[in-house]
Amino acid sequence: MAISVTEILGTDSLSGSRLVINDNFNVLASEINSMEVYFAPSAGTITNLNNVSTEALRVGLSTILLDINASTFDILTNVKMTGNLVMTGGGLFRNDTSPVTQNDTLAGVGMTLTIGTSTTIPAYTMYRVGNTNGGQVLTLTLESGSIGQEIFLIYAETATGTVQTTANAFNNLVLPGVNTNIDLTALGHSVHLLAIDNGLGVAVWYIVGGEGYTLS
Repeated sequence: MAISVTEILGTDSLSGSRLVINDNFNVLASEINSMEVYFAPSAGTITNLNNVSTEALRVGLSTILLDINASTFDILTNVKMTGNLVMTGGGLFRNDTSPVTQNDTLAGVGMTLTIGTSTTIPAYTMYRVGNTNGGQVLTLTLESGSIGQEIFLIYAETATGTVQTTANAFNNLVLPGVNTNIDLTALGHSVHLLAIDNGLGVAVWYIVGGEGYTLS
């Protein structure tokens, strides 16, 4: 709401306008004090608001962490939820696919590739795999993930060879029996893996779904 103060004209006496001046200062001080219930200039904070209406919202200075505007809603950092995510009238879309197919051409003579690194969890949720070299097995070494992380390996090429997924040096892939490998051998075969806590705070991979895969 707009505030109003009394104007002092050039023809007015300053001494005679003392009450008017004091009243004006009191009006301004009262309004500033009212605003500082919400704004703390020295701390650089805004609190206690009941409602905020704006066309855009950006969080972060040198690094933008959240950017909401008329056309996008971008979260550019990790999100930690302690409650439920309820979707009504909408869907959950996964589009975190590696742009490079993990195949024999990429692997070269060694016919081995690593998903993730010894110090970095696998970067994508979905990996396209394939092997057009029917004479050799393409071996994918799956590095450790983060607890709760999911990975899909999907055979996406016309098949002539096996794509075999195996554990890293820390035996982070848990399979039934004496099996140590997951084999995909044909177009459309897939395996869905979930990293869970092994009871010691260490993430290990378990199969939770898939199509056409075999164990060896």
